[in-house]
Amino acid sequence: MTPKGKGGAARSRSGVLDSAARRARIDPEDMAAKIAGFPEQLRAGAAIADSAVRGIDPTRPRAFVLAGMGGSAIAGDLLRVLADREGVVPVHVVRHYDPPAWIAPEDFLLFSSYSGETEETLNAFRSLKRIGCRAAVLASGGTLAAQARKEGLPVALLPGGLPPRAALGYSFGALAHIAHHLGVLSDADRRLEEAAKAVEEKAATALLPGVLQSRNPAKRIAIRLIGHPIMLVANHRTLEPVAWRWKGQFNENSKHLAWVSSLPEMNHNEVDGFVNPGAVIGRIAAVLLRDPEDHPRVARRFDWLTGYLKKRNLHVETVMLEGDDPMSRILAGVSLGDFVSYYLALLNGADPSALPGVTALKRALQK
Repeated sequence: MTPKGKGGAARSRSGVLDSAARRARIDPEDMAAKIAGFPEQLRAGAAIADSAVRGIDPTRPRAFVLAGMGGSAIAGDLLRVLADREGVVPVHVVRHYDPPAWIAPEDFLLFSSYSGETEETLNAFRSLKRIGCRAAVLASGGTLAAQARKEGLPVALLPGGLPPRAALGYSFGALAHIAHHLGVLSDADRRLEEAAKAVEEKAATALLPGVLQSRNPAKRIAIRLIGHPIMLVANHRTLEPVAWRWKGQFNENSKHLAWVSSLPEMNHNEVDGFVNPGAVIGRIAAVLLRDPEDHPRVARRFDWLTGYLKKRNLHVETVMLEGDDPMSRILAGVSLGDFVSYYLALLNGADPSALPGVTALKRALQK
């Protein structure tokens, strides 16, 4: 389905996605290769965390808390939803300067900052002595890694030189390995390998830039989304973190406005907002991310929402993730979204590696 009023424009732009020369001009730092490297990063993550794990008491914590921002925090969100579905230890993600007051010595804290310089995470790290719980650090270096070593804390050192959002495979693989060591996540290494194989096969056969648009679902989704503000809808208990990953990748890679709405909550308020302003409502595209294990009542809400939004003149995309293991489905959803964001960046003529807004803010905060 092509959005109303966009058919000709979509067709006229579609050729850019199959042009290697245009990709090279728009993507000089080769974000495509970084996205394609996701499966290998997942495999490498466990080895990266192995030395840190040897320094961590394996006693199961009361709660597992990850402090991080942006691309360094999303791995914690993915772990959280897996723990919610199948674990015995709650996982909490802190995206702020201060950790919550309820953290106690019985909990485990993981500070995640790819650069090692994220000011919110560094500030949270300074609270560690007051809290007195076990902790570790996930970083490529920087101040955070240096301070952790000074305090004698385990450090899982990630490979450097990447944008934080392009290191998610490393950070999630390492995080899953640590979570398994602490009894938070079961059979992590085997599941990571199976997920990596599935993601790798799908990318090679359907998602990589060399796969023509006619056979590439990520390219076709991007073409249908061009020109639309994007609302991502997912079940809070299954794929909401995947929706947040898509949202962040649309913002950073594609330079494109997107937001997340979760079910069932959005059915209790947001559905009545698709009226005004009328000129804006008709431009929105809704991407519904669905999991085969969504609660039956949530599945019915998705079905109803599809028809309702179409009646309100929204363009609706439905993505049903596949696979036997929730981890595999989640990571496959991340990979698909990364590729869609990349092709949307090409359609927007936006360098997927550049972050002018984030860079400008960091410079302003340094003054």
